[in-house]
Formats: sequence, structure tokens, C-alpha cells
Amino acid sequence: MRKGLLRLSLLGLALASACADHPDQQPAGTSTTTSIGGDGSRIHRADTGRLTAASTAAANDVVRDYLHAFVEGAVDQMSLVSQTTPINGISHVRYEQVVGGLRVYGAYVRAAITDRGELVQVIENLAPVGALPRAASIKHADALGVAMKELGYDFATPAQASGSGNKLGFDKGTEFYRDPSVEKVAYHDGNALKQGYLVETWSLRGNQLDYTLVSGHGSIVSTERRTQNDSYNVFVEDPFKGPQTVVTGPGAGNAESPAGWLAGSQTTINITGNNAHAYLDTDANNAADSGGASVTDGNFLTAVDLGQAPTTTGNKAVAVQNLFYLNNLIHDILYRHGFDEAAGNFQANNFGNGGANGSDPVNAEAQDGSGTDNANMSTPNDGSSPRMQMYLWTGSAPTAIVTDSSPHPAYYSSFGAAPSLAGTSGAFAIANDGAGTTSDACEAIPAGQLTGKIAIVDRGTCNFTLKVLNAQKAGAVAVVIANNVAGGAFAPGGTDRKVKIPSAMVSLDDGTALKGSAGTAGNLRKNNVTPLQIDGDIDADIVFHEYGHGLTWRMIGGMNGALAGAIGEGASDVNAFLVNGDDLIGEYAYSNALGIRRYPYQNYPLTYKDATSGEVHNDGEIYAAAMWRVLENYVAAGLTADDLFGDFVGGMNFTPSTPAFEHMRDGMLQSAAGTGRECLIWRGFAATGIGVGAKGTVSRRGTVTITESFTLPANCQ
Repeated sequence: MRKGLLRLSLLGLALASACADHPDQQPAGTSTTTSIGGDGSRIHRADTGRLTAASTAAANDVVRDYLHAFVEGAVDQMSLVSQTTPINGISHVRYEQVVGGLRVYGAYVRAAITDRGELVQVIENLAPVGALPRAASIKHADALGVAMKELGYDFATPAQASGSGNKLGFDKGTEFYRDPSVEKVAYHDGNALKQGYLVETWSLRGNQLDYTLVSGHGSIVSTERRTQNDSYNVFVEDPFKGPQTVVTGPGAGNAESPAGWLAGSQTTINITGNNAHAYLDTDANNAADSGGASVTDGNFLTAVDLGQAPTTTGNKAVAVQNLFYLNNLIHDILYRHGFDEAAGNFQANNFGNGGANGSDPVNAEAQDGSGTDNANMSTPNDGSSPRMQMYLWTGSAPTAIVTDSSPHPAYYSSFGAAPSLAGTSGAFAIANDGAGTTSDACEAIPAGQLTGKIAIVDRGTCNFTLKVLNAQKAGAVAVVIANNVAGGAFAPGGTDRKVKIPSAMVSLDDGTALKGSAGTAGNLRKNNVTPLQIDGDIDADIVFHEYGHGLTWRMIGGMNGALAGAIGEGASDVNAFLVNGDDLIGEYAYSNALGIRRYPYQNYPLTYKDATSGEVHNDGEIYAAAMWRVLENYVAAGLTADDLFGDFVGGMNFTPSTPAFEHMRDGMLQSAAGTGRECLIWRGFAATGIGVGAKGTVSRRGTVTITESFTLPANCQ
């Protein structure tokens, strides 16, 4: 029997139960369709658009009555988490499951209900009722040690610092951003409930936020990484699109930020408000740098000098004021479309509007000193502040040099050790993992094959961190990643504490030349010529993209894995282009008029079947391309990007955790039901291979299988 579910033959019993408990709640649909979410949840919808008829019962009773026959006694273990205020007449109610005083990890219910008491959709993933889990044989501290080892923390388990009962905190020391926490939980392993521990660790270096589920006997069950009356002189998008412009904040009284954007005392490099706290963090200690001039009138009007380095006093102030403005701008836009307090948004004060009592504005770190050529966003659960780290970019100048008989320009990775000026030396060796594309290093490489060598690996098939880690395990002292497409190289991104060696990327042509030098001595070093850097804080595409990760983690839930991770990246691009209005991403930060993606989103050439590269940014482009086609359809029909924004965000309420591309499509269709926009959505997705019958699955081993379809439903043909 599938986790938490009985067979569909019990549907009649569910409806009968609803009618018996509440006579005014009658079945509305002639049939109910269900599908399976990426996390194994069951999604219930009716062909009429309503699972149940109108009811005067409380929302909790309507949901519980409907689910009673599907999950038996599990409905008695549902604990209300939140209920949103109605948008277009629909509220969204969320529950978690608690058994024997333990929260059941990954078990949830999300229901959409009209203001007439009609159930529109239910997504449920409750564990079946059974015996209480046996006590764990290890303690909280043991579980933390197991998780730390799995994640590459190579120091002693810290001492307990706070808490009692199910959840304990441990001293953060100098390695963690905040105290690691360990919560005793129940979880379902596919057969029965068991007891284990959910460990949260959040690193200072690399901004790595991880949730690790450890069994009661000390084995790893799963890991999940979840790695802004005032005025501002800002770049509305980036310096490629126009000069700085003085814009006015909302002041007090608007619905999205009723207390305005500012709160407390301010300086030019440390700006605090209800929605965001933006500050300079050049020393990478995850706290505001000291200094800056006091600002008492709410006017942040420092002018930029793009002919000077971002590190000048004036340009540092520009970075912070721009970052604060963009975080507040996207907060207010998303709020209007449903990412509000009850949906888990980011605010210090929730003004009594639901959610986990606020206390979670975005910590936005400008010119963060922990990396270059990248940005990241870590999003903990509601009630705890996410952290956005914005880096400086190196523009078109290489950051590293790879030398055989001549120098080759390179860009070093944002993970692992940074190359030194002296560099790392060794003989070049082409990595051979012996599987499929043998030189991509996506599989384990025989031990000792690369001892003392500078490994040359090809880009593609899997994440950069995995390539370098596999080479490191085989003895490599450094890695050169050869681009697999024509054109230049860029700085490989990713985070993995287990990677200790330096790595960098070269172009396709330079990679070919270096492969010809296999067996000869070489060196990978830092470029001693410092280029004029580019500040990602003044590129709105980058900021809105990172904020988009917070949006999907909070509204959808799990965004890990090959397809869900790709959606997270693609949806973040959607968040950017729905505001900025063009089909290119990150042109300014990347110093390339064509942006950082492989192709512009207009006339994008790849389709759903191509979402199998193993690299989430590349695969995420395909989801974003489908959304760009939907946007084109909306505009052609006389609608706006704002109309699509509402369906994009609203659809996340109807989307299961760990989704595939078709789940995102179906969520939007459900959000837009009855508006006449459904076929505009279908045509955009079907043109990208995500039509009727399209399906993406991920095996336990991480293998992605795509069934592509360009078919439209009959009413849209």
C-alpha cells in the first residue's frame, strides 16, 4: 500500500462521510481525478472543479471530513499550520502530522477551499496510522555528528547550547552561521513509522543550509540542501538598461508593507526594515560591516561611479541601497500576488496576518566576501530569516591561469580552495571514470588514478561539485574543467564542503589544447592581474532570481532533486523576467549582452526531453522557456505580465512538494481555472514538450526519465 493512502475505491466512502457529518456538504463532482506528486503525495481534483459542494462547516471540518476515508485515523493527527486570507475567493489551509508528540517529517496536507466552503483541491502525504515508533538508540548529539560527517564538517561535534525535549540547539562556534539544531521526529520509511532526528546545519562559509534526516540507529536517511516615506538612488534593472534613478519608497500605509520599508536606525551600508536587512559583508562574517554614514532622513541617494572599483566608499553604499530597494520591491510585488504572511513570506512583523509570527526578514549581504561570480539564497522554515549572499563578479577578465607550455585563461570555482598566486602544480591527466562519457567525472574514478595530478574533466552531465569531488577522491590536487560548448569559460558554481582542492574552467579550445598536454607538467594559479569587478547587487536579475528560491521553498516545499531543483532555478528566472520584462538573465553581472543562460528565452530551442543533463541551471532553463512562451501568449491576448504573475504564484498553492514540470503546469491551470486563460497556459507548456501526457520522473538513483508531449487538450486545439 502506498504511504498514507487507501485505494481510490474508497472515494465514495469519503464523500459519504462528508455528507453524513455535514448534511449541507454534498459531493459536487461526478468523478475525481488523482495524480502523484514528486514526493509521492496524492493530488485530488474533481472534473467539475469542486471536490465537495458548498458547506457552512469550518474549513478544518471540511478538509478532515473529505480525507477521513483516505487516510483513516491520520486525520486526527493533523495539526493546523496556517490558513491564508482568500484570494479570488479561495483560501489555502496547511497541516502537518504529529504522532506521539513527534512531528512526522515530510507528512503534510495542503487544501484549497472556496469562501463558500467548497474543496477545490487536496494534496496529502500523511503517514498511515500505526504503532508509535520505537525509541531511538542514539542521542541528539550523536545525530548531529552523523550529519556533520556526511556534509563534510571535519571538526568535533559542538556542545549543547539550548533547548530541551524534542529539539536541542548546539553551539555554533566559528563554523556555523547559527546554532545547529536537532529535532527528534518520526518518519515513514515506506513500511512503518520510525523515530529519528532532523538535523539543521547552516554554515558560515558557503551559506550551506542543510536538513539531514538521521535514523534512530545513526544512518543517513536523506539530506536536503536549501542552498527589500523614503527614497533610493538605484538601478531599476542594471546599468546596461539605464542610469540610476531616484525612486520613492511606499512610506506607511500600503497593503504590502503597512509600516513602510524602513525600521530603526540606518547607515549608508546597513539598512534595516520589516521586509529586509541589507548590509555590507565584505569580510564574510555574516554580520554587517562597521562604518558608513548615518542616514536619518530616509534618503539613500549615493551616486555610483562605474569607472571605479565596487569597493570604493561610494560604490559600497550604492550596493547596499540598491540591494535593499530590490528586496523590498520584489517583496511587495509577490505579496500582491499571494506570497503573504500566511503563505510564509519574509517579514519581521506579520501584523497579525498569519504565518509563523514574523521574525524572518531577508538578511541580504552586499558584496559578500565569501565568493565571486555567483550569488545564493538559503531559506529555512517560516519564522527564521533567509540569507541572500550577493557577490562581486570578475567581468570578462580571467581569475586564474592554467599553464602547460603556454598560459590559458581560466575562471576558478566558487567552491573548494581558491587558487593561490604560486598555484598548484602537477602533471596533467584526463580523468577517466569508465562510464558513459568517460571524461566527465560524473562517476567514481578508480582510486589512485589521479594521485598528484591536475585532472582535466569535461563540463556536462552532472554538477561541477561532483566532478571535482570525484577527482579529489581519486587523488587529484587540482581540476581543470573544459567547457563542452564553443565560446568562453565562466566560474563554475556550487557548494560542497567536501571539496578541498582548487578548480577552474577553461574554454573548449583551451581544454582541447590542455588534453594534448596530458602527461606533462602544469600549474593552476590565481591571475595576478586584478580586473575591475562588477557588482551583482546592482543587477536586478540576480537579486530577483535569488529571491525566487525563497518563494518556491516557502510556498511549494521540497525543491531538491533533479527536476524539482531545475524548477527552482527556472522559476527564479521567471521571477526575474516577469518583473524586468526581457528574455535575457544576468547580462550585466556576466558582462555579456546575451546573458548567462545558454540561449535567450525567446525562441528557446530545447524542450522537456532535454531536461536530463543533470545540471539544474541548464534543465531549469527549459521550465523558464515554457513560462516565457506563456507570457507571450498572455501579452498576445491583451493580458500583462502582472496577470501571469498572479497565476504563477497562485499555482504554487496547488503544487505538491518536489514537483516535476507538469505539476507546475497543473498548479497554474488550477489557479487560473474559470478565467479563460487555461489554453494560454497549455499552449506555452505544450510548445515546450510539457503537453497532455507529459511526465517526468526521478528514480531512487537519481535517473531522470522524461515522456515528452506536444499535445493540447481538445478544447485548446
